[in-house]
Amino acid sequence: MTRASAGCSRFRLVVLIACLAATMVATTAAADVYRLLDDPHEAAQARVDLIEQAKTKVDALYFLARNDRVTWMALALLRDASRRGLQVRLIVDERFNHVPGPMIAHLRDEGVQVRVYHPLSLLHPSWLFRRMHDKVIVVDSQRYIAGGRNLDDAYFNPKRKKYFVDRDVYVDGPSALEASVHFENLWASRHVADTQTHVSARRKQKAAKLLDAQEASLERAGFVRFHTGTDWSAGQPSQAETRFLHDPIDDGDGPRVAENLAATFETAKHSIVIESPYVIPTQLFLDVLGKKLDEGVTVHIITNSMKSTDGLLPQVAYLGVRRFLLRMGVEMHEFKGPGTLHSKSVIVDGKVAMVGSFNLDPRSQNLNTEIMVVANDEAVAEKLQAAIAADTRNAWKIASNGRTPRSYPKTSRRLRFLMWMTKLLLPLIEGQL
Repeated sequence: MTRASAGCSRFRLVVLIACLAATMVATTAAADVYRLLDDPHEAAQARVDLIEQAKTKVDALYFLARNDRVTWMALALLRDASRRGLQVRLIVDERFNHVPGPMIAHLRDEGVQVRVYHPLSLLHPSWLFRRMHDKVIVVDSQRYIAGGRNLDDAYFNPKRKKYFVDRDVYVDGPSALEASVHFENLWASRHVADTQTHVSARRKQKAAKLLDAQEASLERAGFVRFHTGTDWSAGQPSQAETRFLHDPIDDGDGPRVAENLAATFETAKHSIVIESPYVIPTQLFLDVLGKKLDEGVTVHIITNSMKSTDGLLPQVAYLGVRRFLLRMGVEMHEFKGPGTLHSKSVIVDGKVAMVGSFNLDPRSQNLNTEIMVVANDEAVAEKLQAAIAADTRNAWKIASNGRTPRSYPKTSRRLRFLMWMTKLLLPLIEGQL
């Protein structure tokens, strides 16, 4: 980074901090309901109820869509909403869209509009590395669910052998319009395109029957219930001042989520708590966290261990920086499992709560599009603190000298060899992690 660009970045960070401070002291005319969704069954049920209760439109952004029962259920619900006369749109990242072509063609026939983010294109080779990592569903520009869960059974079914421990938020209020505008801008941008699927009527009919069977099958299994009429805002305090943060659709059109997050860290007076599945802090965050630690702010990070991680590459990269973080004074915990920690959450001074899709790594900072939903509310922050504390109790504390507890699982000779090989690759791919 040149001296001029570094100065520009510092100036942008100062401006962001000033804007953030003004936001935190401002009084809003209307507030949002901000409800944490930690339980995977609640997270699934909330999505069902939200789509079923939609009155005018449903817009969904998802990084990953599997070809499994959770995705089929979501698509069946979107199809039903379209049949009720609603506008229904879905954007999925091209590289992580596993929905079969016949199913997409059937949805298109039913009025559901599907587009993919960054389709393969010789005109845009960099698109291969730049992903849409958002996970948001917005209804009627009034309510939305956002967080870390993809359209994938592993994010909602803890009975699976491999599953993810994750977190979403349900929001009802003015910030939903911010999420809706973000979707509209992305939908109209050059970064998305309609899917090109040409399949036979027989294959589309087969896909239709598969979706038809989903509601009855999942309800019989007790996975979710349909037509409950549940109001997820009922009984919830509407006092959180909420912001929907998102990366600009085109570079240079505004601050990135990483810059907003760093600016929030800069406001810390007492404590910063971070929960992230992948911890490979860039220089931006190392500088900010180092400064805060020097000022006496406590920093606590919980992430995956070798036992719980779903990716060897990011875990080896994290282990390479772990000792440095400990020497800085960061308190580190590593999740034991079962399951892989996938929650992306932050608490600052017990007052500011943030939940979304942002990982503390170079990819989230520089390559992916990300979202975070921020609540300036002590009650919300207290609930989030309790949820993170529960994960921390199921984690190993790493000593300040880097030593792990005796109960920490030993790595096999084969795994140690793979880790050694991975270290050799890191200099070539570290920016992609």
